[in-house]
Amino acid sequence: MKTPLVFSMSPKGDEIARHVAQLLGSPVHFLGPGRGSAGEMVRTAYAGRVPIVGVCAAGLMIRLIGPDIGEKADEPPVLAVSADGKVAVPLLGIHRGANALARWIADMMRGTAAVTSTSDTLYDFSLADPPPGYVVATPDLVKPAMAALLKGEKLKVEGPSGWLELAGYPIAGDGALRIVVSEEVAEEATLHVHPRTLVAGVGCTSAVGAEEVISLIEKTLADHRLAPQALSVLATLETKKSHPALAAAAEHFGVPLRVFSKREIEKERPRLQTPSDAVDAAIGVAGVCEAVALKAGQLLVAKQNSAQATCAIGKAESPIDAARFGRPV
Repeated sequence: MKTPLVFSMSPKGDEIARHVAQLLGSPVHFLGPGRGSAGEMVRTAYAGRVPIVGVCAAGLMIRLIGPDIGEKADEPPVLAVSADGKVAVPLLGIHRGANALARWIADMMRGTAAVTSTSDTLYDFSLADPPPGYVVATPDLVKPAMAALLKGEKLKVEGPSGWLELAGYPIAGDGALRIVVSEEVAEEATLHVHPRTLVAGVGCTSAVGAEEVISLIEKTLADHRLAPQALSVLATLETKKSHPALAAAAEHFGVPLRVFSKREIEKERPRLQTPSDAVDAAIGVAGVCEAVALKAGQLLVAKQNSAQATCAIGKAESPIDAARFGRPV
């Protein structure tokens, strides 16, 4: 998500705006009479598809965007938050994260998210806006599916369904709406959700370039029909944490780079499928890529090689919280 635009339109809302901006990691702007105009800033953010959170009246926010409001399928999340922080109102972009963002802000501020969209009042979330750890691979199929659900149809889920049942979705073995929850590449004609359960474990030489690492990971995923969107983290040995090729690869896939110490990696020695005596002699562990991939739980794809890099894929039983996996670089 792009860094949101956070602003307050009056001194009464400044403190809440500061708190919201801190929660979102965004700068805060104090606007309104005598403090600066909000119109151009808000319209520029909207045109750039930047999420917008204003501590202001909902009607004022709508007037600030005015005639620039476009198609809902392409609009960013736009929220109005009350000056006391007790109400977060998602106005636009409800299926592009606005409802989820409103609920998150409300939880942090111990307030209420004023969600009014039909699907989100029936269920804890829309299929267009799943909880963290899940990615919709076929977004064009969500709208007709939600419409059918509102008419009484049920979901037939292939894969883990507990997270959908907890949200209130009707699940049945003979449901008319097929949904696949899987790390595998999506079928075009099927509503498909990827759980972010995969870890790409990587080992490399000091001379490897970013293109080689990226190509190896892409090939490993493609050869095993695994979707890049199901990746949660890229992991490696702690001594490689500053390697520019690994940082570039993590950025390419939009996932964080996480690291493990030699001691942590050594614990996985008995489970390695392809231990290496040469690697053991060189750095004191029998393998890197498989060992860090195994930290997810299961080794899904054993070590794959390129000239100067190795890659293995691990899989967890449920979506991985990257903040609790290994250590940040």
